[in-house]
Amino acid sequence: MNFQDVHTLQQALDVAPPPRVNSAQDRSEHTARQRHLLVAQEDERVMAEWRRRHPDDVVYEQDYWARRRKEDTRRRREERLDRRRRKALASAQTDIVNAGGRSFFTEEDERWFDIWLPTSDDTNDDDDGADDWSDWD
Repeated sequence: MNFQDVHTLQQALDVAPPPRVNSAQDRSEHTARQRHLLVAQEDERVMAEWRRRHPDDVVYEQDYWARRRKEDTRRRREERLDRRRRKALASAQTDIVNAGGRSFFTEEDERWFDIWLPTSDDTNDDDDGADDWSDWD
C-alpha cells in the first residue's frame, strides 16, 4: 500500500482491508503465515541486537565466510583443472586409437568415460562456472 501517512506495519494493517479468508484451511494457513512473519521479524530484531552487542563475533563470522569462499573457489578450480586433464588424456587416447595406434587404456578402463566429462570448454559464455554436475561424484 502506498499511503503517505503509513510508517509502521501496524498502521498498514489498520488501514488494509481484511484478508480474504474463505475456509477454515485458509484461516489456518493465514494464521501460520502471520506467525512465521512475526517469528522472522523477532529473529531479525534479535540478530540486529546481537550484532550491536558483539561486533567482534560479526567480524569473525565475516572472516570465516570469506575464507570458506576462498577455499571453495580454490577447490572448484582444482576440480575443473583435474576434469580438463582427465578429459584431455581420454581424448588423446581416442585420437591414437582412431589413427590406428594402441592405447595404454584397456578396453574395460573406466578412464574412457572421462571423454564425456563436462569442462569449461563445453560451456557457453553465459556459464557462471558453477558445478551443476557435482551430484555425479
